[in-house]
Amino acid sequence: MLEEPFLGDLLRKARQGDEYSRQELIQKSKDFIEKATSNICKRKVTWNEDEMSVGLIAFNEAIDRYEKSLNGNFYSYSKMIIQSRLIDYFRQEGRRQVAVSLDDVSQDEGGLEYEMNPAEIKLAWENYNEQQLIRERMEEIQIYCERLEAFGIRLEELEESSPGRVDARASLVQIAHDFIKYPHLVEYFTNTKQLPLKQMLSFVQVSRKTVERGRKYLVALIVILLSDDLPHLKASILFPDLERRVHNA
Repeated sequence: MLEEPFLGDLLRKARQGDEYSRQELIQKSKDFIEKATSNICKRKVTWNEDEMSVGLIAFNEAIDRYEKSLNGNFYSYSKMIIQSRLIDYFRQEGRRQVAVSLDDVSQDEGGLEYEMNPAEIKLAWENYNEQQLIRERMEEIQIYCERLEAFGIRLEELEESSPGRVDARASLVQIAHDFIKYPHLVEYFTNTKQLPLKQMLSFVQVSRKTVERGRKYLVALIVILLSDDLPHLKASILFPDLERRVHNA
């Protein structure tokens, strides 16, 4: 588990919309989430099970709702939220055992009908879709981490190397979009796992100092923009103007 002041810094940035900080916090807390979920379920729960998805969603909720002055220790608070959401899940699953499907009216083998409340149906589908989204995002993050490692970058390093100012981040986003317009630059980048600094300075309007200072952050952005199989990660990174540019590309 993470400790202060690093934990508090990640929490603050995640609540402000920094997706890198949120994902790093989740990655660093995976053992905690797994242990807490398994303890509550009183059995070993794996990452491909629905209960673990519920635990992960609850941990995300804890990040958004946590207030240090009110909730004390973050991990104690997170475990409480995980327990609460798992109890809700178990109750919901208990109702589903009565129903064969999520149709308005379900029928069991004995011909008995059980009429589900429309609100229950809506909530069940919302929970299912949210769990599915969490699974897909975690898979994308794993793929993304592997691709970053090919460039000698770890996800947690991006927190340290990301520009503090919004305009500086916006500038690097623009540079990344300009960069991928040139096939020869992209080819060099993907083949050598390095930024073609000299070549890109001839085609992209940017200073050498800016590129060198934000190299890791820029590489991380370019990797995302070149990865068509990371749609959720593309859409969820909260950089100025990035989502609109990605969808309009």
